[in-house]
Amino acid sequence: MKKKKELKPVKLILAELDASGYHLFLTAKVNGKRCRFLLDTGASKSVVDKSFFEKHFGAKKLKSVKQDTTGLHSTVYESHFGTVDTLEFGKLLVKKYVLAAIDLSHVNMTYAKLKKPKIQGILGSDLLVKHKAVIDYGNAEIRFET
Repeated sequence: MKKKKELKPVKLILAELDASGYHLFLTAKVNGKRCRFLLDTGASKSVVDKSFFEKHFGAKKLKSVKQDTTGLHSTVYESHFGTVDTLEFGKLLVKKYVLAAIDLSHVNMTYAKLKKPKIQGILGSDLLVKHKAVIDYGNAEIRFET
């Protein structure tokens, strides 16, 4: 049985949105492409922006499924999924992972109004649970196990 090990912490960016709230961001690499992810413990599935996926990996690599999906203040009736060769958060390397691909333009429009950089993905609880993530707000970092 392979022993799980804790990886070096990944720095988080704790961004104040307004006087009453914060969002956590971290740098990721999707198939080697550096991008910014929102850390969302309430998201059941990690996602990537659909246009980012299509631009960098090709629209033909997305599969569509007719199912209602609710999240981020909207419901869509067709979901898209794509397999990425690698997904990296610091030293955590996940191979051949299926991400949901959704339009994140409405999220990025909100961030633009708040003068925050746009995101290309959302790190959800699927990977947080699988890799036993521990979020340390005091040190603005997240730790994963392999």
